[in-house]
Amino acid sequence: MTNLVANGRMALASSHQDFAELSALEADLLGAVGGQDRLEEKLRSFFRSAIDEVIDTSRSGRFYFNQLEKTEKTYLGTKFEILLRDWLQVPKGVRMDLLVGGREVDVKSTTSGSGWMIPPEAINELCILLRIDEVNAKCAFGLILIRREYLNLGSNRDSKATITSASRNNIWWVVSDFDYTPNFWSIVTDKDRSEIMACSGGTKRVAMLFERYQKVSISRVQIVAVAQQDDPMRRVRRGGGARDLLAPKGIALLYSEFNRDLMNNLGLKFGSREFMSYKPENEEERKMLSEANLID
Repeated sequence: MTNLVANGRMALASSHQDFAELSALEADLLGAVGGQDRLEEKLRSFFRSAIDEVIDTSRSGRFYFNQLEKTEKTYLGTKFEILLRDWLQVPKGVRMDLLVGGREVDVKSTTSGSGWMIPPEAINELCILLRIDEVNAKCAFGLILIRREYLNLGSNRDSKATITSASRNNIWWVVSDFDYTPNFWSIVTDKDRSEIMACSGGTKRVAMLFERYQKVSISRVQIVAVAQQDDPMRRVRRGGGARDLLAPKGIALLYSEFNRDLMNNLGLKFGSREFMSYKPENEEERKMLSEANLID
């Protein structure tokens, strides 16, 4: 009942009973964010930044999702909902979490398989389904019209239900099995982490991080954690920041909000509000980065 289109997007067949409502909802969502490409760019950092903010490395000393308390993992669902409403620039619904194109839309997320918990009041309502797999840095963003016949109506004490395995083919996947930005600390060796954090001065720590880990997306939250100081932009900009240390070595420090077109021209994959270091691989790239005043 689904048609695989591209990039993990799986639309329902036009003959499906929910096609009209879900296709209209997807069109409104994509219109709000600027299209499929911009949605995918945002998703790469959407989950990463939300999870990193809850981990709060700079203040908690924690680095990984599995170090969170159970209550913090539960809170992530609420955080995703709040950030999604802000991203889409839509109001809170009267009955559900969002009001999109005049439609009430609920938001449900899971960090464990397909275990979305659906409350009774969401039956016959539109719903955005979010799924993350932090171990593999994979996510999914789906749409469904919650019908009673799609649910396991069990004996949950909160009267919540799950979507049956057979009914998951009624989900319209805007993206599925999609790569989002992984936890930076999961790819850093213990040796590098110790040496970076032992370096004196926030700017030097940030510069060492970007010199050792090029073509890797790094969030503002992680810059704060490494610099151990506020104002991440001050730690990376020219005039006293990490760019002063990296540019003479031919390493450009790029930021998606300022250098999006250049990063796309270099073939880089990145999310919203993410930093990435890059050393040109040929004369054409060197010229581009030099003209942008990103390398000396």
